[in-house]
Amino acid sequence: MTVTAAEPFVSTDVVEEQGRFTVVMDVVFDDGAVRHRLGSYHTRERAEAAARMFYRTVEREAPPDWGMA
Repeated sequence: MTVTAAEPFVSTDVVEEQGRFTVVMDVVFDDGAVRHRLGSYHTRERAEAAARMFYRTVEREAPPDWGMA
């Protein structure tokens, strides 16, 4: 799949760091990528719930030309 500037690829992930679970969001454009650290949680379950919530928000708020709908 080729990603263009009009259609970035967005994903969320949970990463364990120093005994805590951090939610990160990656946004990949055709000219580069950005990783955002969104929050840190005590349990993996809370982090995964937050990751799903952040991703659903991106799907809802993304402009139509991003191709996420």
